[in-house]
This record gives sequence, structure tokens and C-alpha cells, in this order.
Amino acid sequence: MRQNLKAYKQVNLHSNLLDSNPHQVILMMFDGVLQATSVAKGAIERNNLELKSESITKATNILDALRQSLDFDSQPKISENFDVLYAYGIDRLNTVSIDLDVSGIDEVVDLLKPLRDAWSEMSEESKSEGISLLAEKNKLAEGA
Repeated sequence: MRQNLKAYKQVNLHSNLLDSNPHQVILMMFDGVLQATSVAKGAIERNNLELKSESITKATNILDALRQSLDFDSQPKISENFDVLYAYGIDRLNTVSIDLDVSGIDEVVDLLKPLRDAWSEMSEESKSEGISLLAEKNKLAEGA
């Protein structure tokens, strides 16, 4: 039964990604990091080291994917700032994984939660503008 639930969640996530625009995907990534860090914190508190490792790995993988999605060509300074932030989050979570000090998780959440909230509250106009700019950039890249 548990395997069926896991498979359903995977299919549901895949469907959500296919139906999402880039803005929604980034929001899902932020939510994924926050969920994984919450699970990791609970796992550390219960001394469930296997679940802790899985959850921290998931969170760090998502942060790395966020780093890889940065557009240094269009927005070099902003991208550099986010790159530093995401790298710091990965480093802190790796330290937490070794030290089992949940205060590091709280620190990462405190850094990422305002970004996630701001991303969630972005106006529809700003979202549309960003999606249009991305489509224009992709069109130019295809022609090159």
C-alpha cells in the first residue's frame, strides 16, 4: 500500500510540473525545500537518521537545482546574490546533517521563507512579464 501511495505522489508531482509555468515550478521548489527541511528537523528530533539523510539530501538537491536555474546573463548581480544564498543553505544543511543541530535548519528556513512568500505574492502582471521575457529569450536562443 505504501508503495502505491509513493507512486501516486510521484505521478501527481510529474503532472503538476507538466501543467506549471516557470513561476509555479520555482514556487514548488521553494515549498519542496521547506517541506524537506521540516521533515529533516522532525527526523533529527526523533533520532531517525535515515529519514534525516533522505530529507536533507532532497532539500540540498532542490537548492542546487535553484542555483542551476539562475540566469547570470540577464541578471548577473541578482543571480550572484541568490547563488551565494543557495550555496550557504546547502552548506548549512550539510553541517546540520553531521552535527544534528536543528538550529541550522531553522536558520535556512528563516532565510528562504521570506523569498518563498514574496515569490508567492508576486503580482500577476509581474509573473506575466517574466514569462514573456523568458519566452522571448528562448526564442532568441533557438534562432542562434
